[in-house]
Amino acid sequence: MSDVDQTAADQIAPGEKNPGPAAAEKNPEPVTGELHRMRQWVALRNASLDVRGGIGLSGHVAKDLRSVVGKPHACALMGEPGADPALLDTYHRDLSSAGFEVRPVDMPEGGCDLARVQAIAEALGEAKITGDDLVVVIGGEVALSCAALACSLWCGGVGLVEVPTDAATALTISVTPRALDMPGAPRMLSHDGTARFSVIDARLFDLDPAHEEMLRAFSIMAAVAACDSNKAFERLWDSADDLVAGDEQVILRQLLDSVKSRGRVVASTSAATRQSISYGTDLADALRSLTGGAVPESALLADGMRFSARLAVALEQLSVDDMFTQDELLERLGLGTCEVAVDPEELVARMHAERYRRTNRFMLATPRALGRVRLSAVPDDLLSEHVAAWCASR
Repeated sequence: MSDVDQTAADQIAPGEKNPGPAAAEKNPEPVTGELHRMRQWVALRNASLDVRGGIGLSGHVAKDLRSVVGKPHACALMGEPGADPALLDTYHRDLSSAGFEVRPVDMPEGGCDLARVQAIAEALGEAKITGDDLVVVIGGEVALSCAALACSLWCGGVGLVEVPTDAATALTISVTPRALDMPGAPRMLSHDGTARFSVIDARLFDLDPAHEEMLRAFSIMAAVAACDSNKAFERLWDSADDLVAGDEQVILRQLLDSVKSRGRVVASTSAATRQSISYGTDLADALRSLTGGAVPESALLADGMRFSARLAVALEQLSVDDMFTQDELLERLGLGTCEVAVDPEELVARMHAERYRRTNRFMLATPRALGRVRLSAVPDDLLSEHVAAWCASR
């Protein structure tokens, strides 16, 4: 079965009654049959990523990998601790049938830090993996982030195939791996995405739109669409009802579309565009550290977007209509809000601390229009006023 490259065409939606966008970029239907497959090329900063998406795709990708990497060599197959043994067996059979010499490798346990990266590299050495071979890693955000850095350094770079096991990881990991932690300094060691392939199999995910896994994915889709372009925002707007209805094919198309949008943002030649990828995280990171995991990640990011949009209106950068349009999109996607009471002075202090850990300038990502976000200098009095109003509304 041949793959289908995602393309887009503009389509004006007549009689639009909502305050949302009136135009949409429409994606084609995937090939129907036993497998629903799509292929997407995603630009990275120093390379490109080949994304294979499908419904029930696991066990049907090795031939594609063989045609791309040339003569099959050894292939390290690594699953994070607790990975489904049946899934590992499926990939083992598929890779073996395509001619790869599969070498199962136990992924070292640990956090998201350099110690685990080193342990993964040592495991690749014990398996005698070279730069001509392939590494297939199955897991979540932390495991794949550590594996990505290890594989980018091993023998100057060994081909990596990432198989994310949740929807949120599928959206972020290949383009923006999670930054590594240092003692007392979480998420400080950033590195670029370097994987050659990402296999997005929607059947591996919990697609229930009422569960946190999918809600977190929806919040990431909304944030990246707000950064990428007006058309990306419009496509998400038009897909929102089908997404919350749990339509597998629509979810798959939107996952691939959002991955491509994320790639466009972080690979942009404009530093201002690249910096916009932090949209929504300024408030979310500060809230996470104050609430200690009591608030779902989806609500944290959604509240971060709502807060930044209101700051942008106060800065006369964003229209009130666009702010309400974003609010409606987040509501349609079922994204909640933080219900935990937070002290406004502590929240402001934490927001300053989070920003000043990485930069000497206090600038927050705020929207200028739907699909356009830039860093903005926010006066302390304005920030305190909006934080106080936000905390009073809890």
